[in-house]
Amino acid sequence: MNFCGFSFDTDTRGQISRLAQSGRLPHAVIIESKSDEQAQNLAALLSAYAVCESGDRPCGECRQCKNALANAHADISYLKPDSKSKSGKYSIDQMRALAVDAQVRPNDARAKVYIFKECDKRLQEVTQNAFLKLLEEPPQQIYFFLLVKNVNALLPTIRSRCTVIRAGGEEAVSDEARESAKAIVTAMLSPREYDLLLALTAMTDKTQQAGILLAVKNHLRDALVTLSGGNADSDPELARRLASKLTRKKIIELIELNGSCDYRLKQNSNITLLTTWLCGEYRRIIWQR
Repeated sequence: MNFCGFSFDTDTRGQISRLAQSGRLPHAVIIESKSDEQAQNLAALLSAYAVCESGDRPCGECRQCKNALANAHADISYLKPDSKSKSGKYSIDQMRALAVDAQVRPNDARAKVYIFKECDKRLQEVTQNAFLKLLEEPPQQIYFFLLVKNVNALLPTIRSRCTVIRAGGEEAVSDEARESAKAIVTAMLSPREYDLLLALTAMTDKTQQAGILLAVKNHLRDALVTLSGGNADSDPELARRLASKLTRKKIIELIELNGSCDYRLKQNSNITLLTTWLCGEYRRIIWQR
């Protein structure tokens, strides 16, 4: 994967490179980032990849790439909120028009791309449902890139049909948060519920919550990498233990659960109730048959 001069963190570059190695760009990608600039840069890069004429995509040099990277490509559309919407939302009528437009062949390239900015603010639930059928059965060579600050603000039915990439760099994680996360992940594998509840008490420190959840997610990602035959970054032994105990499906469910917990924390949920809920959900996923 050529990065065409864009600067992304190591984790994001790894995710993009793995997509490129698979040989096929997913038709729907959610780009999650706290930085609008980084999200838009990644959308531009993936758009160039989708329309590039070179064998080594995106080359950054062909006419298609240059137009894509300049936000001036006839087959790459940046959707704007409905002009009739005072609150700046995408509308159901726009989704219907999009479904019609998606059936029309590209003007100049081999693919068409639709980019939605601030989806977590602009795509209301009813509009997401209207978009769902097109997302489920897209025409060939159609790509959708949904830009969000929090992926969990989108409906599960939307998220399940998209590949999620987080751009903009990971937040700094303290050594204390890393140790707490390791204790939580280790306790997940314990048959005793008390061990997990005890480990989760570290979440009562508000200054460490985000770092702990991020570090737990990284351990789970490492387990996925290990299941795929790759090398874990943080704790190979713990990754092997997780991989030997859990299926790929369960690990993905745990990662998604972490995202839901992060969203609830941002809503100022009661931490005692939240950690009790999180403990129950961790155990339900891990120990269900």
